Amino acid sequence: MIRSKTCCVLVVSALMALVSIASAQSADPPATTCSNASWKGLYGLLITGYDSSGMYQVGVGQINVNGRGSFTGVESVSDDGVIYKNQALTGTYSISSNCTGSGTIKNVKNGTLSHYNFVVDPVGNQVDGAGTDSGHGTASGYALGLGTATCSTAAAKGTYGFHGGGYLVGQGEGVLQFDGQYVLDGTGKLSGIETRIVDGNVISASITGTYSVASTCRGTISYKFNGATVHLNLIMVSGGTSFFTIETDTDTVSTSVAHQ
Repeated sequence: MIRSKTCCVLVVSALMALVSIASAQSADPPATTCSNASWKGLYGLLITGYDSSGMYQVGVGQINVNGRGSFTGVESVSDDGVIYKNQALTGTYSISSNCTGSGTIKNVKNGTLSHYNFVVDPVGNQVDGAGTDSGHGTASGYALGLGTATCSTAAAKGTYGFHGGGYLVGQGEGVLQFDGQYVLDGTGKLSGIETRIVDGNVISASITGTYSVASTCRGTISYKFNGATVHLNLIMVSGGTSFFTIETDTDTVSTSVAHQ
């Protein structure tokens, strides 16, 4: 009888081990297969880099991707403080089954075509890319999907943490980093706090200003920081809980990301 019980215990233990292994194997996520249809809908763009002249260049925009290999949209670019605001944007893309791809985008500055490689995360609704044109400057960035969102000044109400960076133009050209908090009241008024670091010099101050968000999920922000007025264009992403910004003042080249 003792041998029989021992045998049964061993058999049950072995079966439980097999069940555990099978459960662990079945828990592995299935491999993702991508196609052009994996990238579709409204996306916000944030791009940073240098143009062919070595000037710091940043861009923030919104594209409408058709899921068939092309997109249209708008983008604002700051090229060493020269502003190209809300320019029409067009591009193409091709996605392989392993979720990598390549494409072209028409330069809003001079109308030339730029080429890029990218990787798609269809689960996270994100695309990460970098420019591939030798001798034409350097650029990298990412796109985040808007998803399901109804955008308006009232809908943007809430508290957003933000961070970003860039540099100052014509003011000793200091390297700039910053972070802070926006409080949007739902009626177009903004308050909060910001810390700016320019070449190691730290300034923290309260901020007050205004904001607006249109039904297109694009908008603007204007606020006072340490006696100066900051102007931003914004693009809502991630269901309206986050947004990208680009400064549209000629003395500062910067972008930021804000999360509710």
